[in-house]
Amino acid sequence: MEPATRNQQDVPRADVFFQATVTLVVLVFVGLALDDITTDDATGFLPEYTLLAAAGTWCLFVAYTLLRKGWHVIGAASVVAGAAAASVGFDGLGHKRDGGWSAFWPEYSVMLATWLWFMVLTVILFARRRRSMPTGVPARLD
Repeated sequence: MEPATRNQQDVPRADVFFQATVTLVVLVFVGLALDDITTDDATGFLPEYTLLAAAGTWCLFVAYTLLRKGWHVIGAASVVAGAAAASVGFDGLGHKRDGGWSAFWPEYSVMLATWLWFMVLTVILFARRRRSMPTGVPARLD
């Protein structure tokens, strides 16, 4: 019988499921916060921006975990997406420009692209969870 060995890309199934589930919940709240910021006429959005900052922190933690576990491509893409969202978020999303609201202003486009990337990442994590068995474990034939 061969010993069970693990490589860099092996991640415990519970960890991947937990990260995917929390990321999905976070993305739902981010969608609600972005909707409130872009459609409300209020002048202060402290709870929404706090939520976005917490969501960004979580997403960067997931990206760091992916990089640490050897998933370099999706980890690096996640870091870039998170950094892009943070850079446009510091300017503020809740201000009106000349010509009114538009979903195609650069900051909204970046936030939408980031949100979509992390939604795709959530699907990848859920799919990866199904396949994240330790390598080197022989299949049982009984």
